Amino acid sequence: MLYYLASSGSINWLSLAGLAKAWHLTLAACILFFVVTVLQSRRMQILINAHCLNLSFPAAIKLTFIGLFFNTYLPGATGGDLVKIYYASKGNPGKRTEVITILLLDRFIGLFTLLTLPLLLAPFFLPIIESQKVLKGLLGISLMISVGIIIAVFIGARYDLENSRILNWIEKKVMLGDKLKRVLHTVHSYRDNKLVIFKALMLSYFLQSLMVGVSLIVTESINPLGADMKMLILIPLGYFANSLPVTPGGIGVGEAALESLFNLFGMQGGAETLLGWRIIMVIVGLTGLFFYLKGEKRFVFSSENDEKG
Repeated sequence: MLYYLASSGSINWLSLAGLAKAWHLTLAACILFFVVTVLQSRRMQILINAHCLNLSFPAAIKLTFIGLFFNTYLPGATGGDLVKIYYASKGNPGKRTEVITILLLDRFIGLFTLLTLPLLLAPFFLPIIESQKVLKGLLGISLMISVGIIIAVFIGARYDLENSRILNWIEKKVMLGDKLKRVLHTVHSYRDNKLVIFKALMLSYFLQSLMVGVSLIVTESINPLGADMKMLILIPLGYFANSLPVTPGGIGVGEAALESLFNLFGMQGGAETLLGWRIIMVIVGLTGLFFYLKGEKRFVFSSENDEKG
């Protein structure tokens, strides 16, 4: 994908030198990316600790940075999640299914807010959206998917799992049915703790907004024309395309998507913006390499007493 973009002239590699020339902006982008990663740790901690598990904030930070480091080359933007699942599950054989489920829920909340952020910003860009049928179609698809997810979650939250004959049948008859039942129970447990989900959602929207800010800073440093307010609604869509597990690290997919979106409005530099964002991610992600090499054995504990032991 990168080769195609480069050979078609869609990538101006020399423009990335702007990251070095405008080093103060690059430093600001790195600091902002670092802050976002730390706050992502807090979101994960909130979800895990609400389920009779114990993840300290320092441990959550280490785990998140390790995941960020592996996100730089494992498939899609979800590759690091596999590493986080591995380390978070260590030492918790009886809670492994629950830990994995919560980490996947954390990832799901991140993707959901990324999908819906452009919808929340859409009212501020109505004239622009009306003028571009492609963008209108993309936002329409995002809206349908989001509404479908909300309806499914609402129905699932109202369903009584304890007295479910279907769930009991699945547990007895379906391969790994007991695991599936534990997964559903774990997710369903947040029905009685809606405040936790609300906090995670609000924090996630804030994080996605800050991450868009990182790309705007990158654009300001590498694009002669600088950043544009229209990019606020386009960058989240590029991020979402980048999160699809199509290529290693999503490389090429996100660049092609953002380049096309920028071109809709006669703007250049979409591919370079995401490439610059990747460079920022690699720099900040080196913190995860440090934590990984330290060889932490356990991050999540079943109880406070277990942690002390």
